[in-house]
Amino acid sequence: MGRKKSFDEQAVINAAIAVFSEHGYTGTDVGLVCERADIGRSSFYNTFESLDALFLRALREYTASGIPLREELRTGAAPAPALIMHRLGGELAKQCEDDQRIGCLSANTAAELGREIDAVCTILDPDRQAWLETYRIVLERGQIEGHIRSELDAGVHAELIHSVLAGLRVAARVMPAENVQAQATAFIAGLCTPAGLTALHDHTAASTGIDSPGLPVSTESSPQ
Repeated sequence: MGRKKSFDEQAVINAAIAVFSEHGYTGTDVGLVCERADIGRSSFYNTFESLDALFLRALREYTASGIPLREELRTGAAPAPALIMHRLGGELAKQCEDDQRIGCLSANTAAELGREIDAVCTILDPDRQAWLETYRIVLERGQIEGHIRSELDAGVHAELIHSVLAGLRVAARVMPAENVQAQATAFIAGLCTPAGLTALHDHTAASTGIDSPGLPVSTESSPQ
């Protein structure tokens, strides 16, 4: 009869997510994971078989953590520009609060590996498509409500939101937090109608108790 594991398997996966995010796929070895998770190599191999197996499991769990976030965006009652700001600005603020500013495992992995490993693509591709569909839904709802410019192609701009967030995650590793947030704000403002800018400003002020710095506010009534 095998000995009962004396460690929390989920804690090891969480440690692996942190290590892979920090060092990348090629920069991580079993020793780094074992040191971060405080387990021995024999325990590691008895549970996870290989570093590659752990990496794929960590990546699956990391991407799965986005499911409730997407549901919040799809069902959120806030104006579409505010939902997009919450997604971009919130994620970037969280990253900038981290001293190491490691960022997103999915984005880091895509930047490092591209389409080199099929097993990684089978995890990242569906995750990306799910985010694009969520952004498209939010944008189209915003267009119906008159907050997102009607001439924008929602599908194309859903991809643009995804790309802008990925790019700003990279920039956030070295750029002052206020500069990162200013770029996110400027991008989102470019999606908005005058009514959308007002709705975003009002929602931000109501949520935080303060006006949003750098956010233009239009007094025009046209939804275009």
